[in-house]
Amino acid sequence: MPRRQEQILVSILGLLTLSIGFRSLDWADTEVYVMSFNYAPDIFHVFQGSPYGYAEYGYYVICCLIKTFTDSWRVYLLVMGALSMWLLYKNLKEYSIVPIMGLADYIGRFLLNRDMVQMRSSLVILIIMWATKYAYERKPIQYFLFVLLGYQFHHMALIAVPFYFIANVKFKNWMVITGLLVALVLSQTIAGSIESYVDHYSQDLQYTTYTTEEYKEEALGLRNPMIYFQTVILLLYCFCRKRLHKSMEYYEVFKSGYFYSTLILILFCNYTALSGRTSTMFATMEAFVLPYIYVSCKGVVRSLFAVGCFAVFIYFFAEKYMQAVSQF
Repeated sequence: MPRRQEQILVSILGLLTLSIGFRSLDWADTEVYVMSFNYAPDIFHVFQGSPYGYAEYGYYVICCLIKTFTDSWRVYLLVMGALSMWLLYKNLKEYSIVPIMGLADYIGRFLLNRDMVQMRSSLVILIIMWATKYAYERKPIQYFLFVLLGYQFHHMALIAVPFYFIANVKFKNWMVITGLLVALVLSQTIAGSIESYVDHYSQDLQYTTYTTEEYKEEALGLRNPMIYFQTVILLLYCFCRKRLHKSMEYYEVFKSGYFYSTLILILFCNYTALSGRTSTMFATMEAFVLPYIYVSCKGVVRSLFAVGCFAVFIYFFAEKYMQAVSQF
């Protein structure tokens, strides 16, 4: 990455860290995170307390570490924001061939719902994204150690377990299209079986919160526009391969990951929270996928694609922001 671009990237991430750290307590879940920090002891008394508001012990330990040096919950939010933004920087630098575009996608699509709300999700997803290279390199020990680390911050890390076994599968385009069509059909024809499966394993995997009647009633099913948004991006990515340099590293891995995410989104479409929050881990690869599509375009098409992407990013960001502030 050119030095000038890296400086811009770091500057934006620094501003985002400040935005995360100085956000209002009215943001969803923020008050619970602050209370968990306030109740946490310092690291020397870590065993005298327990997590508050969530079950994961790793996040509680970080609270205790920060509490050792300060009682300020504002500093706590800043530190957690800085940690996530540092991991985002590492991922963009490692995987994105156009980091600024990748960052714009992350801001528009994911920042507000994660780093401003579900901070544990942000941390574990960025940890798993970093571990992707170990799946690509077929290093199971390193990969699953990172999955285990992520599990200490959010149990959704388990979603990354199957990915190791499909990461290097070279899915043909016809296989992707067939898989999507089959998933669309199954999501409706065996909806009862999927519901039974989800309900059976929700307790063991600790995602019962996402399977309540409230989330079932709010689900859009196949009317969820995100299904078609991700499907379009996935198909564009599939068919841009011939216009990319043969040695494009990680291309197949990102294809497998984004395909995996889209299948989850479709199959669990009758559960609004479950489909969104489980598919979002590998949907993050969008920040690496879109730059690949961008460089595959030429001339005016490339410019139009960039303008279109940034318009979509602005739309998503504005929509999520208005939804968030409407709850204040």
